[in-house]
Parts: sequence; C-alpha cells; structure tokens
Amino acid sequence: MKLNSLLVAFALVVATVQTSFAQLPDGSIAPDFTITDIDGEEHNLYSYLDSGYSVIIDFSATWCGPCWDYHTSGVFEELYEAHGPDGSNELRILFIESDDNTTDDELNGIGTGTWGDWTEGVDYPIADNGGNIFSAYECSYYPTIMTVCPNRLLKQTGQATFNSHASYVQSIECAPATLPLDVGLVDYVGSVRSCPETPTALGVTLINNGTEPLTSCTLEASTLFGTELLTYEWSGYLETYQITEVNLGEAIFPTTSMFSIEVTSEDGYEGNNSVSATMNLSQEAATSLLRVQFTTDNMPADNRWSITDFSGDEVAGIAFGDMNESNTDYNWWINLETLGCFTFNLFDLTGNGGDLACSFSTYDEGGFQINNVFTLNNNGNWNQLDKGFSVNELNLSLGENFSASPIAIYPNPLNQENEVQLSGLTGRETRIELHSSTGALIRSWMPPNQIGTLNLTIGELETGLYIISVHDANGIQSQRLIKS
Repeated sequence: MKLNSLLVAFALVVATVQTSFAQLPDGSIAPDFTITDIDGEEHNLYSYLDSGYSVIIDFSATWCGPCWDYHTSGVFEELYEAHGPDGSNELRILFIESDDNTTDDELNGIGTGTWGDWTEGVDYPIADNGGNIFSAYECSYYPTIMTVCPNRLLKQTGQATFNSHASYVQSIECAPATLPLDVGLVDYVGSVRSCPETPTALGVTLINNGTEPLTSCTLEASTLFGTELLTYEWSGYLETYQITEVNLGEAIFPTTSMFSIEVTSEDGYEGNNSVSATMNLSQEAATSLLRVQFTTDNMPADNRWSITDFSGDEVAGIAFGDMNESNTDYNWWINLETLGCFTFNLFDLTGNGGDLACSFSTYDEGGFQINNVFTLNNNGNWNQLDKGFSVNELNLSLGENFSASPIAIYPNPLNQENEVQLSGLTGRETRIELHSSTGALIRSWMPPNQIGTLNLTIGELETGLYIISVHDANGIQSQRLIKS
C-alpha cells in the first residue's frame, strides 16, 4: 500500500515530539489490565503471568510506518507459532492498537490513516482502543514493545529478532519460578543524595522469585571499593512473585560513592541478587542567603524552580506560570531558616522552549557572593534537573544589616539613572564603596564630610545586584542596589 504524504508527515512529527520522553523503566512492575480483542475475547495480563507465561505487548498505531514494517516482518507470528499455545506454550503476545482516534476500518486496512490490513495472517490476539493501557505504561512513541515476565517485571525488548525475543523469554531472568529459594532485588528505592556526616536511609525492592514462601534473607550494603556500610536481617512472608520495599536503615557516606546492596544469605540463583546506585554528597553552600537568577526561554510558563529540604518538603520556589515573560531575567533572594541538606530543583516542563539560563549563589551578611552553587544552560534536552547543597551557616543578622541600616538609597532599583542619592550620613564616614555582587570593587569615594544626603555619580551599570557600603569608625553599613 502507498501511504499519502500527509500521513507520512504526521508520523514524522509524532515520532519527533515523542522521543523526548520515556516509558516505564526496565524492572518496573507492569500494571495489570484487562482488554477485549477484536474477536470479543478478554485477556487479563496477571492471569497469564500467574499461569507462568511471559507476555509480549506490542503498542502500535495503524498510521505508524515502523510499526507496520515490524508487524509484517513475521517475527511475532513465528514466535507465537513456536512458543505460544500450539508450541512450547510459554509465551503470549498481545497486539494493542493504542491510538484511540483510529477506527476499526483502519485496523482492517481501509482508509487513509493506515498502512494496510493489520489482522491479515495474524493468529495472536489483536485489540483496539488501548490508549488507556498505553498511558498506564507511560509510553510515548510507537511502536513500544515490552516483555512482561511471570514475576510481573517488564523490560522494553523492542523490535528484536526472533532469537532475541525467544532467548529473553527463556532466560533465567524471565523464566517462571522453578527454584525453591530465589531472592531477587528489583531496584534501589532509597535516597541518592546526602550531606556530609548525615545518616541517609537506604532501601530496596525485594521480590520472591522462588516456589516456596520467602521468610528471611540477609542484605548488605557496601561501597564500590568494598567498604561495608550496613547489614540488615530481613524477615517477613512473601509468596511467589510477591514484592515488598525494605528499609535497611541509615548509613554515612564519606564521599560521593557508587555502592551496591546484595543478598548475602544462601540463595538458589545469584544473578538477581544485587542492585547498585550512586550516593551524591551535596556541596556546602556555606550560608543560608541564596540568590536565584533565571533567564526564561521562549515558553516561560513551562519553567519553574524550587528548593526542597532533606525530607522532600518544598521550602522555597515558584509555580509554573509565575514567570510570564519570555527571554527575560528574573531574580529572587531566599534566606533559608535552618542548617542542613537541601536540593535545588529546576523544571522545563516540555523541554522544547529553547535556551534558558539559571544559576544560584550563596552570599554573606554584607551581600557579597561567597560561591556559585549551580549554573546551567538548557538547549531543550531535559525536563528536570536537581542539585544538592548543604547550609552550614545561618545569616541570622541579615535583616538587621540590610533593613535597619540608617543609610538609604534612592532610586532603587535604578532604571536609566546613573546617579543615586545616599541619605543618612553622619559626617564621620571614612569612605563609600560600590561593589558588584561578587565583591569586585567598581568605584569608591573619599570621605564626603557631609551630613544628611549625598548624590553619587556611579555611571552606567549592567543589569544586576550591587552593594553600596558606607565605612566609618564603628564599622560598615551596607545596602543592596539593584539595576533593572
């Protein structure tokens, strides 16, 4: 069949948009579903799995060219014949047309939104209107082909060959439970970020792949170089394929480290006894005074940031839509109230609005930059990033230095002006200085010997934050000056 150019263009657009996202990751627990095929027969995923079958799910759409190419390659017909009900009887295949906007006619090769008759020569079940299942599996492109093993864990096996599909279904990883004792670790579920000298909780997802109930096992966490972090004796009761999350306790990481959690007690199969992760130690930010600088992209409503504490609670941030001007600079000052471990989270909802820029830095009580904690530019390749940091000093007197200071600046913020009026002078000042937010001296004035108000010509400044400091025998008074 020859497909019209409009359908080809539509398929290319969808493929381009969808590739920015991903489906449920390998090792996830497959959501259960029941679907009725085009012959009126119901199929329940977990019923097949509980019977010991592996299930290949082909999420396709009638207008999808790559779907059609693979569908007509004969791989699934051959697999179904060799390993389906009339073969070795270890496999089931479900073809699910997942675009609910397509029609029954298009599934049967009638109309412009199809490559041909998808039912011709196919013995395995074909179901239509599977968009809800497509969404449940968080799929985002066609075809998405997954194999779900009897233990309910899925893997994206894709447009593989007959031998690759058959080998995976018959592997120990995917085979039905045959050993009496088979402890499996599915994935790591604990924290991946910590602060120096901070106990951090570790956890795993545990599955019983054995034919007998699992009542106990020993789990050990250690770094890549063999430093033991903790040992945990788990006890409970899991029937075959039952899954539970296990909190192993807390460990202290001396540095950013790769680590693993392993089953160290007796077990029938060691190939699924280990999971690994990386613990990232957060950079120290030194003080609680932070400044976030953000330059929006072409879709500002898709941008937002937040700061969360070690418990995951948001302590500062903005919502989607709070920034409504594209390609515009925004600034926020935040003074965190507690010491500890925090995470700076950055969001670019669709990831396709063009370049954005973001940085946040920590400042001392005088308003001078101590260090830059985080800087990045996004060209549309991600949707969310995060950066850990720890605060080890509170700026408790910040408000006193900046708010109660007797000196004042006008206008503030500056617009087009290159002169400011400084008031509150006593006549005993020794010098006045203008600094950038990084502490660089821009201009200084000798003792003004003036009481009350003084006009300072500061010249043209770039947009940003500046500090005017007034020095006398009693110390320094500082005020922020913003050039907008």
